[in-house]
Amino acid sequence: MLKPLLALTLISISAQAKTLVITDSHGTGAFGGELAKLLEKKQQQVVDFYAFGGTKPIDWIEGNNLTWGYWEHHTGKMNKRGDNTPTPKLLDLISTHLPDTVIIEQGTNMVWHEQNDADRENIQFLITAVKGSGAKCIWVGPPDLNIVNNPQANLNVEQNHLLLQQVTKSMGCQLIESWSFTHYPEGKGDGIHYDQISRIGSKLAKKWAQDVFSRIKYE
Repeated sequence: MLKPLLALTLISISAQAKTLVITDSHGTGAFGGELAKLLEKKQQQVVDFYAFGGTKPIDWIEGNNLTWGYWEHHTGKMNKRGDNTPTPKLLDLISTHLPDTVIIEQGTNMVWHEQNDADRENIQFLITAVKGSGAKCIWVGPPDLNIVNNPQANLNVEQNHLLLQQVTKSMGCQLIESWSFTHYPEGKGDGIHYDQISRIGSKLAKKWAQDVFSRIKYE
C-alpha cells in the first residue's frame, strides 16, 4: 500500500496538465512571458511554448524557415532564443509533447493580404491536428492593431476576424477575440507590437496576456 505522502505526490504529478502554446512574434516578448507564467503558476500547467516571429498558420504546417526571431520555453527545463531556425510543425509538436490543451495565437500576419480559401484551409488544418489528438483547442486571435501606414491591411483585419470566428465556431475550437479587449494607442510604436510602445508597451502586453488567461475555458 502506498504511504499517504507518496500517494499525494503521485496524485499531484498525474494531475498536472500539459499545455502546448504556439504563437507569432507577440509571444516572444512580454505577452508570451506573462502567459507562460500564468499557465504555470495559476493552473499548475507544464507548458511547452514556441513563439516564432512572422508566422502564419501555413508556417506551422510546412515548417518554413523565417528570420524574425523565436523564443522556446519549457517548464523547468529551458528557455532558448534565436534569430533563424525552421518553424516547428504543429503535428510534430503534438506528437512530441502529447498536450492536453493546445493554444494557438495566430492571425496578425495574415492581415497583409485579403483572406482567401487557402487561409481557411490552413486554419482548419491546425484545428484538425489539435482535435484529432484529443487535446482541447484554444485559438487566441490577434490583438487590436493600428497599421496607419497600410490602409489595405486595416481593411483585411475585419476579414481576418470574421474568418477566425467562422472556422473556430464550426470546428469547436474556443476563440478568444483579443481585438475586443485590447487597444493599440494611436501614434505609438509600430502599430503591431505592443512591446515597441515606449514606457507602457510591456504593461499593455502583460495585460493582454492576463485577459487572455482569464478567458481560457478548460472544460
